[in-house]
Amino acid sequence: MIEASAFNFDAMKEAVGVDPFAEKKSNNYTVDERYYALQKDKDGNGAALIRFLPDSEKGMIQQLYSINTTIVKNGKKRFVSEYSPSTIGQPCPFQERWQELWNANVKKDVLDANGAVTQYGSSTFGRGIRYVANIKVIKDPANPENEGKIFLYSMSGKMKDKIQAAVDPSEQDRALGAVPKEMFNPLQGHSFRLVAKKGANGQINYDSSEVINEVSSIYNSVDEALTDIKENSHVLSSLIKPEGFMTYEELQNKLKWVTFEDTAAPATVTTQPLQAEPAPAVVNTPEVQPAQVAQVVETPAPAAQATSLDSLLDGLV
Repeated sequence: MIEASAFNFDAMKEAVGVDPFAEKKSNNYTVDERYYALQKDKDGNGAALIRFLPDSEKGMIQQLYSINTTIVKNGKKRFVSEYSPSTIGQPCPFQERWQELWNANVKKDVLDANGAVTQYGSSTFGRGIRYVANIKVIKDPANPENEGKIFLYSMSGKMKDKIQAAVDPSEQDRALGAVPKEMFNPLQGHSFRLVAKKGANGQINYDSSEVINEVSSIYNSVDEALTDIKENSHVLSSLIKPEGFMTYEELQNKLKWVTFEDTAAPATVTTQPLQAEPAPAVVNTPEVQPAQVAQVVETPAPAAQATSLDSLLDGLV
């Protein structure tokens, strides 16, 4: 027999484990734990030491189109940050909205006399480009628990250019003494100092990030490197499979939500720490002092180990 005391508010709250009057925080956004996000301090500064790695299929960098739409209305800010299925030639409602406005020659937001937006311009829905690679975190002072783990890292075109310039210097740079660096070789390669700081415009940038000149190994043997890469790296080709993108209907709902055409909150948004770097939209025309990184002692690469990326990758089969 149920006693009357069972209906006591405190008893029922304890039984269900939820306070029905507690203020609930928004849970519209979740983080994809596969991606690395550099933590910044209150001034926008952060630093870590990382190493770029190939995946188990020898993939090094994957390019994807991204949706980065932010809209503010009546003091409320909404944004969508997702990879666009237009990456693999599939329809994307955000790209379609951009195309529609571009064709109508509405490139910038249209404002009324009070400065309120009456129609969003194509630039609001412009496509961005991101480059995704595997990294191993060597030193992360703000989050030591990340050290030794392999993550996906999403970077801007500017960051990709830094890596490309190190791997394949221009003829002009070669003439001035630059030599190619092994950026994806964990045994005889170069680490990368990832640095974030706030610029004069108040925006966080990664311009101070740099390649470490010294050649080093982050594994004790070829077998150790191959095992870690095979077991813990993320296969980049999986990012461009159809199931790797949201469906057209899901993105339609996101589009309605971000433009305030639908007052209902969308299904859970998977943010791409993706915002590891600022991702300015690319127009689709017919694109402080940093925190100190603790001293890291890396094991010199033994002469008997693989001396080139190709020889290492031969073991990834």
